Amino acid sequence: MNRLFSTAGILIGLASVAHAQASSNETVNPYDLSIGQFNPEAAVAPGSIVEGAGIKVGEGTVLRPVFGLETGVISNVFYANTQTQDAGVLRLMAQIGASSLGGARINTTTSHTTEEGTPDMGSFEYRLSLRAAYDLMLSSDDQVSKAGGLGLGASFHAIANPMGRFSFGIDDDFMRLIRAADFETDANLNRDINNARLVGIIHPRGSSLSGYLYYQNTIDVFEQSSTYPDRMSNTLGLHPMWQWLPQTQVYMDASLGVVSALGTSNKVTSYPLSILAGIGTLLTYKTTLNLSAGYTNGFYTKGPSFNAPQFGATFGYRYSPLGRVMLGYQLMYSDSINANYYRDHVFLASLQQLFNPFVLMVQPELHLREYNGVNIANPMITGPDTRDDTIFAVTAGMSYSFRNWFAATLSYRFSTVQTNYTYTFMGTTADPSFTRHEALLGVRIAM
Repeated sequence: MNRLFSTAGILIGLASVAHAQASSNETVNPYDLSIGQFNPEAAVAPGSIVEGAGIKVGEGTVLRPVFGLETGVISNVFYANTQTQDAGVLRLMAQIGASSLGGARINTTTSHTTEEGTPDMGSFEYRLSLRAAYDLMLSSDDQVSKAGGLGLGASFHAIANPMGRFSFGIDDDFMRLIRAADFETDANLNRDINNARLVGIIHPRGSSLSGYLYYQNTIDVFEQSSTYPDRMSNTLGLHPMWQWLPQTQVYMDASLGVVSALGTSNKVTSYPLSILAGIGTLLTYKTTLNLSAGYTNGFYTKGPSFNAPQFGATFGYRYSPLGRVMLGYQLMYSDSINANYYRDHVFLASLQQLFNPFVLMVQPELHLREYNGVNIANPMITGPDTRDDTIFAVTAGMSYSFRNWFAATLSYRFSTVQTNYTYTFMGTTADPSFTRHEALLGVRIAM
């Protein structure tokens, strides 16, 4: 049983590192509901509120199709500060996933166990998904109707020898994100992001010590020429772990990366260093606590750079068998497409409640963000070198499950970016502040 806990902890740790590394390069985490993008990336994320039994296509593979339809209204299509335009939207979604057979698909009379008595996961576990979401903007305005488009997503996650002393993991996540043109551009800011990770894991049998070495590559490209730079980052890191108590894990994470421009992009090269120590523990049966603290340095070759502490804390409380609340704070520094980098104070909260067959989720989020090196990132902008933003969003959603494979959904998102930063761009004074609402009603069907 300890072996099973160790493997589960490693997989959770991998997910945490993937999230941290994505955040450090200002990319988009497909599981994240934070500010960042405002279009179909949530629709093409790997998660789904419905999942059918799947279609078995071989001894070790099952396909899991999901289809969806949503309609609603979006205010401020172009993220403008004044003279906003709203529009209706019709969103069509499809997802197909393939994976190793889960427990529900394995014949228990023929399944095997390890020498420790835990279920044998086999020598190779994987999950693959392909996703698409098409936004059709319902408006008689030609510019508004062009603001929609096709969002795409693809994910491949696999681990070889998952129950052995040495394991090898590979993850690849691709997203095509669509975003309407704003006052700075005359074309949609469609964006392609690919995150690839290779992980070598060691978890010796009978030992409380484990860890992994990881390499991550991120490519972030805008499809149309724009004021934003195309970038690539490469990161190498080491993550040792100690299972101090049965429900408490202590870890460290040290990484060094290179962030550089792709093509002719005007992006300053940096060599971000991050050193973290953290602890994750179950305080009681109902409460969890995760703490991390460390040091980070951007090592930018030109202009301002960060050299500062970093910190994170997350507290979770399951107040009932069907309800959970989470509170979190993070002090982070990240490479930026708007500047050299930004510093962020992030305050998070979430509430999840099941009223069978209803599921309710509410997530507010506040960012106190400071950009540094704005003019270096875009010399066409005439304005201050620093920028302070207050970013606030609330995401709320509710689903009603008619069956495990069929659900109705209702979602609402409010987001606002407020700043006192104004600048001159191509002879025009611009104010990047905006407020936006999005409400959608739909259905999801899984096979």
